[in-house]
Amino acid sequence: MRIHLLPLMLLAAACLAGCDGDGHGHHETIANYISIHDGSIAVHAPGRADADISAVGDLSIADASVPVSAAQRDLLKHYYGTALTLRDHGIATGKAGVATAGQALKSVVSGLASGNPDRIDGEVNASAARVEAQAALVCNDLADLYTAQQALATQLAAFQPYARIKASEADDCRRGLQKDHGGH
Repeated sequence: MRIHLLPLMLLAAACLAGCDGDGHGHHETIANYISIHDGSIAVHAPGRADADISAVGDLSIADASVPVSAAQRDLLKHYYGTALTLRDHGIATGKAGVATAGQALKSVVSGLASGNPDRIDGEVNASAARVEAQAALVCNDLADLYTAQQALATQLAAFQPYARIKASEADDCRRGLQKDHGGH
């Protein structure tokens, strides 16, 4: 039974509190190092001003515009889009987790009340499988964001201190999903 996923799903739901997904007027944090605010992405590095990336590939650090080539601008736009995709898949995963948590509670109550606890497992597993599929997208997005970050850091010296996502983070995400699958 995948009921052990319930705490993770509830945590995801709590993380979504206050996120409306539009990226305007508030801050949303992605991958611990990035936040979305007022339509731009702020990339954080300890002891440094944020690097702000706009949808059109503008980069500013400490409110000063950083000159970029056309190729660098394309990398910045790709990074921006990848970060938003990660955010969107994270929100969808959280919503699926909330739905699964609700389904799990409903299945437990219904199964116990009807005297048919055997059906609980099947109902919860079906919902949990949808959450796991959505979570796999988040792991892939994190790997894509790491790749985009590395390309940017290689091509744009000003961005190098902001390349904080590690390759191991996507690997850890995938291992966590495999662990929840019982190692399969």
